[in-house]
Amino acid sequence: MTKKQKIIGQILVLILILILAIRPLAVKLSGNLAARRQLIKKTAVLSGKLNTLNGIEASLIEARVKQMEAVFPSVKPIVPLLGSLSQLAAEHNLTFGGLSLSPGSLSQTGAKNKQPVQTEVDLNDLSFSFQVGGDFARISQFMKALENTAPLMKIEAVALTIKTNPLFDRQETLVVADIAVAAYYQAPPKTLGSIDKPVRLLTKSEEGLLNQLVGFRTFPPVVPTAAVGKENLFESVPLKLP
Repeated sequence: MTKKQKIIGQILVLILILILAIRPLAVKLSGNLAARRQLIKKTAVLSGKLNTLNGIEASLIEARVKQMEAVFPSVKPIVPLLGSLSQLAAEHNLTFGGLSLSPGSLSQTGAKNKQPVQTEVDLNDLSFSFQVGGDFARISQFMKALENTAPLMKIEAVALTIKTNPLFDRQETLVVADIAVAAYYQAPPKTLGSIDKPVRLLTKSEEGLLNQLVGFRTFPPVVPTAAVGKENLFESVPLKLP
C-alpha cells in the first residue's frame, strides 16, 4: 500500500468518525429546533388567550356565575326551591303547602344502582308538586312569575279546585291550584380542557339566552332568626345527678 493510499484511508476513517460524532448532535439539534417551533406556536396561542381573558371584566363574570348557579344550579336545588316558592306565594298573598317531593339520592353522585333522569345533554330534572290557594287572578300571576324565578322551573300540569261560586260572588274567585313542576340542574364539566385550547366566546343567540337567564328573579335564602331545636342531634348531653 502506497503512502497516498494510506493518507486517503486515514481521511476516510476521519470522515466516518466525524459523521458518527456529528450525527447525534444534528439529530438533537433538529429536535430542539422542532421543539422551539412548537413552543413559539404554543406561546402565541397562550398570548392570544391571555389577551382575550384580560379583556373580560372579572367582576361581571363573577356576578354572572353566581346568578347562573342560582338559576341553573349544579346540584339538586331542593332548599332553594322551597325558599323561592314559599316567598313567591307570600308575595302574591297566596297560601302555600301540600308539597310532594321525591328527591331521590341526596348525595352529589347519586346512588350506586340508580342514575338521575338525563337527556342527551346530561340535563337532570327534579319533579315535585305543591298547592297554592287564593284569588284566581293572583294564582295566574304566580304561575307566570314562577317560570321566571330561580332556580329554573317549568310547570308540567295544573289542576284547579274552585272554592267559591263565581255565579254569586263576582268580586273574588277563591281556588286551590295543584301544580306539578319540574326543576332543572346540571353538574359542572369534569374537566376544563387543555390550557392551550382557545377561549370559546358566546354566539349572539347564546348571549341572548344568557341575558334571559341572568334576568331571572332570585330570592334570598331563608335563614332561621331564632334557635330551632338542638343544633346537633347527636351531641352527648351530660348527665345531671341529683
